[in-house]
Amino acid sequence: MTDIEIRSGAGTFVRELVGADVRKLSDDAFREIETAFNEHGVLYARGQTLQPEDLIAFSKRFGGIESHPRQEYALEGFPQIHVLSNIKDGDRSIGSAYAGDDWHTDLCFMKCPSRMSILYSLEIPVDDNGEALGDTLFASAADAFDDLPAEDKDFISNNRGIMQYNRRQEIKRQERMHDHPRPPISDEVKAKTPDISQPMVRTHPITGRKSIYVNQTYTFGIEGMSEDEAAPVLKQLYKHVTRDDNVYRHKWQVGDLLMWDNAITQHKAIGNYKHPHRRRLIRTSVTGTEVF
Repeated sequence: MTDIEIRSGAGTFVRELVGADVRKLSDDAFREIETAFNEHGVLYARGQTLQPEDLIAFSKRFGGIESHPRQEYALEGFPQIHVLSNIKDGDRSIGSAYAGDDWHTDLCFMKCPSRMSILYSLEIPVDDNGEALGDTLFASAADAFDDLPAEDKDFISNNRGIMQYNRRQEIKRQERMHDHPRPPISDEVKAKTPDISQPMVRTHPITGRKSIYVNQTYTFGIEGMSEDEAAPVLKQLYKHVTRDDNVYRHKWQVGDLLMWDNAITQHKAIGNYKHPHRRRLIRTSVTGTEVF
C-alpha cells in the first residue's frame, strides 16, 4: 500500500488520483495507479504543474511513446507531443483545432492503435459566468459489451469493422471550410493511414476484458456487408455504447492530467467555444498492440 489516494469517480470506469504529483511517484505508487487504470479505463489528477519533459517522462512509465501521424500539430521540439488547440499563429493553427468532435477511439485506424492517451490541460476556455467550456465525454465500451445480448456479442465477435481515417478527415475538412479552412491532408499522411479493417470486439491486452470496437467517427462499414446493410447495425452499437448511463463528462480545469485506455473506452470533445476563447492541451500516446 502507498499513501496515494484513488477515489471512485462517475460510473464504474472513472477514477480520480488525489494528492499526488505525477512527477514524483514511487515505483509502488505508479504500479497502484497503473493497476487502477487497466481495471477501469479513465483516470485523472487535478492540479498538476508539468513541463513537456515531465509529460513525456510520466508517459514512458507506461511504455513506448508514439508520434501522431499529423506532425504539423506536434509541439515544437517534441515530436511525441500532439497539440490540441484552436489558437492560431497567423493563419496557421498551432494544434488540431476541433479534434475528436464525435465519438471515437484514438488511432483505431492504425495497425497497432495506441494503448492509451494522456492529455494535459494548459488553457481552458470559460464563459462569461466562469463556467468551463470544451468538456470531454467518455464512455465504457467494455461495460457496453458486457450488457449486450448474447446473440449480438456473437455477431460482433465474428465480424470486422472498416476504419477510414482519410475519408473522415476529408469530410471534416469540407464541413469546416468556412469557419476553419485547411488544406487536404498530404499524400505522406494518406500513405501512413490507409483504410484498415479491425475486429469489432477488442480484447484488452493486459486484463483480457472484451469491448466493442467500432465508433461513429472512423468506422464506415462491416466487412462482407454493403454500407447500407451495415449502417443500422453500427448505429445501434453506437447508441448502446454512448447511452446516458454509460457516459462520464469531464469538466476541465487548468492543470488537469487525464488518461484513457483506448482498448476499453471511447471519447468525444464538446466544441462549444469559439474565438476569442482559447483552448490548449498537449497529448502523448503510448504504443499499443495489434487489435485481437
